[in-house]
Amino acid sequence: MTTISFKDLSIDDLEFSNPEKLGNSYICNLYHDDSLVYIQTPILKINDIKWANGDEGDNYIEFSSDNKEFIDFLLEMDENCVRCTFDNSDNWFKKDIPYEAIENMYNIKDVYEHENEYTSKLRVPVLNNKVQCNIFNADKEMIEIRDLNKEDTTNVIMILHFKGLRILKESFYLECYINQIKVVDIKKFNILKEYSIIDEGNNSENIDENIFSEEMNEILNQEKLQKSKAEKLKEIKLEQIKKLKDELDKLNN
Repeated sequence: MTTISFKDLSIDDLEFSNPEKLGNSYICNLYHDDSLVYIQTPILKINDIKWANGDEGDNYIEFSSDNKEFIDFLLEMDENCVRCTFDNSDNWFKKDIPYEAIENMYNIKDVYEHENEYTSKLRVPVLNNKVQCNIFNADKEMIEIRDLNKEDTTNVIMILHFKGLRILKESFYLECYINQIKVVDIKKFNILKEYSIIDEGNNSENIDENIFSEEMNEILNQEKLQKSKAEKLKEIKLEQIKKLKDELDKLNN
């Protein structure tokens, strides 16, 4: 399974398969580069959780977010479904269907806005009365969905599986459900248990030479140049003194 951030997914690269009969409906599976589409959300706040005692119940998590980019992504996914259905209507349904008719038949995701915060719902998959998604706490330990009702578990990141278009007799929609949930503790401070401070003078060989500004580097380069010139001049003087000493030794002999 390859997960993509909602920011990195190019919706134009998504492809639908031809409709396949599945029970009392049809499904057009959704793919990205021939792979199933798993999308990671930003941090979302859980408002409400509901799952019924049965597979056909209304099972969902209501969330809120101030991340307009993510909300726009969800709505754009819906718009893409309408557009692709219109473009493929002749191939899929053997007849041309007007864009407006397709738009009216499509069940777009409900999104509510209040004071720059957006609220919507995401489906929780349930089979044989058991939730079919993995849920992890902040320490990556498996927990139950009922544990998400605690005060310190309201902020989560989710992996969503966008399965494809579910086509019914009088309507159709983008089937999407939660695949994974991870609790995010936004108040937690990560404290290193072991002494990890880099002591000055013990790691001089690891100092980043690019830490200085260009002006400071220019000064350092000038100092190196002057030091090099001084050392060169010193070598010349020592050579001259040596020659003078040799000449005096010859005269004395």
